[in-house]
Amino acid sequence: MHKTRLRLAAAALPALLLAAACSSADSKDSPKVPDGTANILSGKAPLTTDQLSRALVTDSDLPGWTVQPSQTADSSDTSTLTADKAVCQPLADVTSSSPKIHRMAFVGAAFAKTTKTSGATPDVINQMLVASHAPGDAKKVIESVKTALAGCTGFTATDSSGTKTPFTVSKGPAVPTGDESVSYVMNDSADKKTGAALVAVVQTGDTVTAYVSVKSSGGAGPLPIDVARKQSEKLKTALAARK
Repeated sequence: MHKTRLRLAAAALPALLLAAACSSADSKDSPKVPDGTANILSGKAPLTTDQLSRALVTDSDLPGWTVQPSQTADSSDTSTLTADKAVCQPLADVTSSSPKIHRMAFVGAAFAKTTKTSGATPDVINQMLVASHAPGDAKKVIESVKTALAGCTGFTATDSSGTKTPFTVSKGPAVPTGDESVSYVMNDSADKKTGAALVAVVQTGDTVTAYVSVKSSGGAGPLPIDVARKQSEKLKTALAARK
């Protein structure tokens, strides 16, 4: 599959869906961190853009997958997203360019299963946004989203151009990787047939990686767990190598 085709296909993902990259499963769905691991991966200088770029998964890390790093660091470009309900704002913040909990650095990529036919559009298109945070802030991101999802079943998001999109939110599958990990499904209320995406968030130390998965034919895609596990593994290595 040509990376140009993947990049063009990924561009078709609704920008507002990228704003929803966070979580819906309970903390019991998150894997437990061995004693001492958090101390190794948290509390030091945040990873820089260069360090995140080196830690980003590649084709060679994931046989059978094609990964296309974003030309700009932020997969959602410069979009700001505002929820009409304050309780839902943490969902919009996850890939908004101006989240309440500041990102220190971030990189993005589109990825998909490699197609058998060159140039073919993949069945599922995924986006990811990998961000580093000040010590303790990655944990705050996950906690703020869990709190939001406890009281937010739907909201209308307004982007930087003034476009409004109504969403409903439902629980997604468990995400068995990272220090804490959660998922949920965003449904565009105005496009109930095809306007849905699976959103997952993985916290690894002082980083948060958000994933958005959409079927090319419309609807939420499956959880890209192989990619999420490998990305978390590479981030752990980068975090542990900090001085």
